[in-house]
Amino acid sequence: MPSWLIPVGSRADDDVILPQTWSGGSDGDRVPLFPAELEAQPCRVCVTGGCGADPWVGATGYVAGPIVARLLAAGHTVHATCRDPSSVKSVSALRSLPGAPKRLRLFQADLMKPGSYDEAVAGCDYVIHTASPFLLLVDPKRVAEELVEPAVRGVENVIASVNKSETVRRVVMTSSIAATYSTPRDHGGPDRAMDEQCWNTTASPSFLPYSYSKTQAERHAWELAGQQSRWRLVVINPGLVFGPPVGATCAANESVALLRRICRGLMYPWAPNIGIAHVDIRDVAAAHCLAMVTEGAAGRYLVVGGGVRMLRLTQVLERLYPGGSMRASPLVAPRWIAARLAPVLAGVGRDFIEANWGPPPNFSTTKAAEELGLRNWVPLEASLYDMVEGLADKGLLRHPLATDDRCMPVWGAAGGGRGARKLSTSQSAGATPRVNVGVLLNAAVRSPSI
Repeated sequence: MPSWLIPVGSRADDDVILPQTWSGGSDGDRVPLFPAELEAQPCRVCVTGGCGADPWVGATGYVAGPIVARLLAAGHTVHATCRDPSSVKSVSALRSLPGAPKRLRLFQADLMKPGSYDEAVAGCDYVIHTASPFLLLVDPKRVAEELVEPAVRGVENVIASVNKSETVRRVVMTSSIAATYSTPRDHGGPDRAMDEQCWNTTASPSFLPYSYSKTQAERHAWELAGQQSRWRLVVINPGLVFGPPVGATCAANESVALLRRICRGLMYPWAPNIGIAHVDIRDVAAAHCLAMVTEGAAGRYLVVGGGVRMLRLTQVLERLYPGGSMRASPLVAPRWIAARLAPVLAGVGRDFIEANWGPPPNFSTTKAAEELGLRNWVPLEASLYDMVEGLADKGLLRHPLATDDRCMPVWGAAGGGRGARKLSTSQSAGATPRVNVGVLLNAAVRSPSI
């Protein structure tokens, strides 16, 4: 058993593996470089969405940041793109990475501007395209503007720059398991393991618009890749990503917002009975880098570490910090209440609750294991522990064991990414929950828009 895990009792369903306090030098220590990464010749790699605090830059750099760190650790030169390279807050974490002073270059680029990736891509051997909107709760009138168009046009603009370059020989693109299904029922139910052959055929602009945007963007990428033969496309389809961020500009990321909601008590005393597939950010970074350097890598790769119900997620967090401010949800919210309160409870739409109600989906990661060597996934407990520690260290979350009563910033009324505000001391991000269940119930019954 890895030295960074301390088993507590047996591995029964109600047991949690508690990681020791991690004192490693970088966020990649849980997933060391694979032999294939160490043996690869140093090259030049463009990573889109390498930094920034905007939902259009690849999960605000949440996914791209660890990829950049991993590439630098392997000796590669990295061209990282972002909306504003002059923003100290956005780029400081990347500039401080080992190897960055000599081998990291930052380029300004915009998903919606044709030609804006030309300079960053020029002279590169590989392109890792992570930049895409990640929004689970969108105004129905703005789905095309905020989700579909940036995702699809971003693919077009990046691939257009790749086609202008004569040096790129492979593009690794971040997609999502959302491009494989809307609900487990689409492919035979939760007992049937979905694989790389599965596609989402039921999402639409009005039903799971985020899933629709990911599906459309990936399909378009495959279409464009098929129009040429010089470079190869490889796609990574991860589950919901947890784990420590590289920088401090990830507050708008959906998985970060979910964790902050739990910390603020928005899932106490009820949690929706939904199941999610998850994976650690460092496993996702490794998957991208292995897909880049593995000669035979081709097609899609599902990258999923496991599945968990939302109720269980709150229980794991409470047991990781016994005696702290984390409160596990003791009750499962009735389906109709969960659907009406979805934006508050989980930061998602009603359609997401309905589609994912029940046990988590089942995915086969055999292809990733056999072709990329990804087998030993970081456990959920370790992902959450490191994520809490990392967010608290960067001032994005009040530590569950903190004894002071400081006020922490919260992004948006329900922990989303827009309209930062500060809570009062009694409402601070990690304080004992003070959610008025009666008010929520009354709102659920009376308001058709909640």
